Amino acid sequence: MTKPPLTIRAISAVVGVAMLAACATPPPPPPPPPPPPPPPPVVVEPIPYRPLPPPQAAYRMDIPEKNVLGVRETINTGLPENDVIWHFRSGWNVAALNCMRPEHEPILLGYGQMLQDQDDILDEANAALEARYREQARDRLANEGEPTGRTAVRRAAIRDREEYSTGLYNYFALPPARRFFCRTALDVATEYLATPPEDFRMFAMTGLQRYEMAFEQFYSAYDEYVANSSAWDAEHGARYGASQPGWVALYGTPAQQRQMGVAITQVIPEDTVAVPDQEGVLIPVIPVDEDTDRTPIVQPIPSDAEDEQ
Repeated sequence: MTKPPLTIRAISAVVGVAMLAACATPPPPPPPPPPPPPPPPVVVEPIPYRPLPPPQAAYRMDIPEKNVLGVRETINTGLPENDVIWHFRSGWNVAALNCMRPEHEPILLGYGQMLQDQDDILDEANAALEARYREQARDRLANEGEPTGRTAVRRAAIRDREEYSTGLYNYFALPPARRFFCRTALDVATEYLATPPEDFRMFAMTGLQRYEMAFEQFYSAYDEYVANSSAWDAEHGARYGASQPGWVALYGTPAQQRQMGVAITQVIPEDTVAVPDQEGVLIPVIPVDEDTDRTPIVQPIPSDAEDEQ
């Protein structure tokens, strides 16, 4: 069967559709891809300032070291009973003279009360120590070929004990340990006043241990400072050390140290006020401002020599 011929109307319709299709607006092109994100900004980490020692401490100090068992050996380590009693009394004496805040008043009150209550025990301990110092002085003089008469021995024993007592008092008067020591001495004195101990020898032993724990708080903080500052020196010291007081104190020349005004090891003032104890040995009295620390913080500055390279 043959298809009927296209009529003029049909042809016109086809042509019209074609023309409409040709006139239609083409679809818009796809949008361009977004630009790549900008590179992240370069972050330049600021160089930290060199770690600081604990408040009131010097940049370099000789503190007691720990033995192979991890025990820090101090002037209060491994003492006989009479020495324990006398060291405890000496520490309390130093605290009574140096812990001078209003809240520390029980330390002085407790010390005076303890001297009255424990007079017999203290006299016994003191007599035993004097006898031992005389014996040691006699042996030393004999070994040195010196006279060993009573007067010579007595004088030598007094000198030896005074020298030792000075070191003991200086130990307890250490300024950077003051806030820990006074806090502990206040606790000990308050407990003594509230409930006088029946066994003072045991009280003295535990009290001296508590004093040592107070000083250990400072020693541990100083050990941490030494470790942190050594790490800083290894990483930044070559370039930034000259701008840091602590680095100059340890590694700088005397001229640099004077110019920066840094203290190297001095923590006990030379012009310390002192009060004699019952034997005439001077007890240092060192005012310490526990609320402030004048250790300067200086932003690290690279050395000129490094910048020119």
